[in-house]
Amino acid sequence: KTQMEWLKSVHFYRKVPRDLTEATLAGGTISLISSLIMAYLFITNFSNYLQVETSTAVRLDASQEQKILINFNVTLHHLPCRFASVDISDIMGTHLQNVSANIQKSRLGVSGQNLGRATTTPKPIEHAEAKAVDIQSIPKLSPELDEASLKQFTAAKKLVMVNFYAPWCPWSRRLQPVWEEAYLNVMHSSHAAHVVMGKTDCTSPSGGELCKHQHIHAFPTIRVYRHHSAISHESYVGDRTHEAIEKFVDLNVHDDDHTQAVQEGDSEVSVEGGEGCVVRGVVLVNRVPGNFHISAHSKSHSFQPGKLNMSHSVGHMTFGRSLSAPMLRLLPGDVAAAHNVLAGTSHLALDHNTTLEHYLKVVHTTYNFRSKKPLDTYQYTANSNNYEDGGSLPAAVFSYDLSPMQVFVEEEAKSFASFLTQICAIIGGVFTVTGLFDGIVYHGVSGVQRRMDVLGKSI
Repeated sequence: KTQMEWLKSVHFYRKVPRDLTEATLAGGTISLISSLIMAYLFITNFSNYLQVETSTAVRLDASQEQKILINFNVTLHHLPCRFASVDISDIMGTHLQNVSANIQKSRLGVSGQNLGRATTTPKPIEHAEAKAVDIQSIPKLSPELDEASLKQFTAAKKLVMVNFYAPWCPWSRRLQPVWEEAYLNVMHSSHAAHVVMGKTDCTSPSGGELCKHQHIHAFPTIRVYRHHSAISHESYVGDRTHEAIEKFVDLNVHDDDHTQAVQEGDSEVSVEGGEGCVVRGVVLVNRVPGNFHISAHSKSHSFQPGKLNMSHSVGHMTFGRSLSAPMLRLLPGDVAAAHNVLAGTSHLALDHNTTLEHYLKVVHTTYNFRSKKPLDTYQYTANSNNYEDGGSLPAAVFSYDLSPMQVFVEEEAKSFASFLTQICAIIGGVFTVTGLFDGIVYHGVSGVQRRMDVLGKSI
């Protein structure tokens, strides 16, 4: 019994009999408001407790990897795939040209239609043996064509072949005697009445207009016209010997279908209005400042800088291993956005011979989850610029520089004890403050009421 009495004596929350308490309308209102406040604060704190907090630290990058992957998808709207070359260079002296491993090229029409995959390594072209001859002394037997004469010949002949050339181009000069010899032999053949082999100087005023309308990017370009149409959808890409050209004429003069020529690799079909290329794939580069760029390159053509347009769109551009959609959803919004900054951007070359360059600052980022394996990724910032490249060929350049620092983002679980403390503080604090406010209101109203009673009696 003594112990029970002792326990009673340490009771902190002694009860007052209900008969000795008084309920008021103001007190009930205050109690209801305080209950709503406590419920609101409890819900918001509980919601905050369920959210994941992260801490960020920046340290020196301790990665032992010597190389890094670059995943890209770039659409060049005005450069044919057979001329699109992916090149890599860096400050360590690495220079790789026309990289084809792990890269795919898809031909693209001017209105965006897919024309099929292009070969990453085109068939080498056999050239006639080079001879030391005076170009001026070679008889120019084949007719020189402009827009009017091209329309006239295509309307009248079954097969028209045109050599679009530039006098300054060494490949054009090498082809000239071969072309004239092939022309002479064809004109003495049985189907001379059905064939025209002409040429167009793209540096002359009339020839320049025709080359512009025919979307000539490289010299020499040999176009094939069938179906009595002056709009060619076919380019000759076979060997540049008079025997090969004569054989092509023999096989195609009475054939309106280009299928066999395409299958044998002697011609390539394009579409009206020019052609573009989608270049996508993965390249492995050194973890040092460098760049990879896409430019025009050919072992059998020359390019005139002012004729090339390097406008492009970026489908995606990421560093490190590719992340799936579920993996990206695990990352915070800002980290996921910085993982692929250039995605969906378009970049236009407004002037001739314009190089478009992107400067990418890359930061290694590791995200540590509470219940999953750490996720390694790379964030980067991008600044784009364009400039005229003088006498050099323009390009789409992606310059990258890896930061020596690494960002660590770590998820942190909130302490349940801290949450419980906050809840107790909320309930106790609101209860105490509203109790004080209720006391002030009660005593204030009671004092006023008593004063009124005294004044009433005195009157």
